[in-house]
Amino acid sequence: MKSTSAVLCLGLLMTACTKGYGPEEHLSASEQYDRVYLVIRYLGRAPENITFEERFYSAYDKHYQEQASLHRLDAYFIDGDTHYFLISRRAPSLTDKRVATGGQMKLDGSGKLLEYEEVFRTWKMEDKDLVKKGVMLFDLMVKGKSLEPYLTKNSWPEEYIEFPDDRTYFDVTARAWKVKPADF
Repeated sequence: MKSTSAVLCLGLLMTACTKGYGPEEHLSASEQYDRVYLVIRYLGRAPENITFEERFYSAYDKHYQEQASLHRLDAYFIDGDTHYFLISRRAPSLTDKRVATGGQMKLDGSGKLLEYEEVFRTWKMEDKDLVKKGVMLFDLMVKGKSLEPYLTKNSWPEEYIEFPDDRTYFDVTARAWKVKPADF
């Protein structure tokens, strides 16, 4: 199992590197962890029974450090002051699957998060599929191309993007996924 994971990770890195998206091309190992930790309170699992605001309390630092260690920075690219990321984690499933989030952020001179947006979240899929599909979606995002063909309503039965969809969107101001009110 470990050798399979190593081969998949190597394949991911080779795919990402050929497009200039290998995280190590833009960040040191410690900076890669720092970038994941910077956004983990948004895309990681929160402790049970806390509010969105409570995610940022220092009492939960240890929880979010553990969450960061469970996530993998699969692709990264910097264009001017915009930093693009593709971060994945293991997903609950009967088989070994992962889910990835692609997004963008802007940082100030000291590395503080100024803007944050999750552009897409993939469906759960096997790592080999996630590598291929995730980096392809990341490339389109970085190039400013439409992800519309890869939304579930347009790609079914092939699965790429779970969110956004017709009901779920990312609220940039709140920095959270939300559900649109139902039309009655």
